[in-house]
Amino acid sequence: MKYLRCINNPGNEASLVVGRIYRMLPLSPVEEESGMVRVVDNEGEDYLYPSPWFEVVSEQELTAALSESVTVHLNGRTHIAVRDIANARGVSISSLVREWIDERLDLPEMEMS
Repeated sequence: MKYLRCINNPGNEASLVVGRIYRMLPLSPVEEESGMVRVVDNEGEDYLYPSPWFEVVSEQELTAALSESVTVHLNGRTHIAVRDIANARGVSISSLVREWIDERLDLPEMEMS
């Protein structure tokens, strides 16, 4: 799976943000000849965009970009329920939330070096 950084977005400012990293999806043989790339944009849909609007993001850069913190805010009732599930399983709340995210996003495995 490849990831691309948007470097241009004329007329597509709502769908693509310059500097943001997007997931590239495989192309059909006909699409490969078009000079386009298929990416999942800000709306969560995959569309074809001109390939010169993107640059490939290296695995090292992607790993660094993905090591950012994420804060999850839970209301009181949800926090208690999540805490109780985590305690019953003998893991931290953070570990439990990371596990749930991994299960639902179906992300590719990252090699840590």
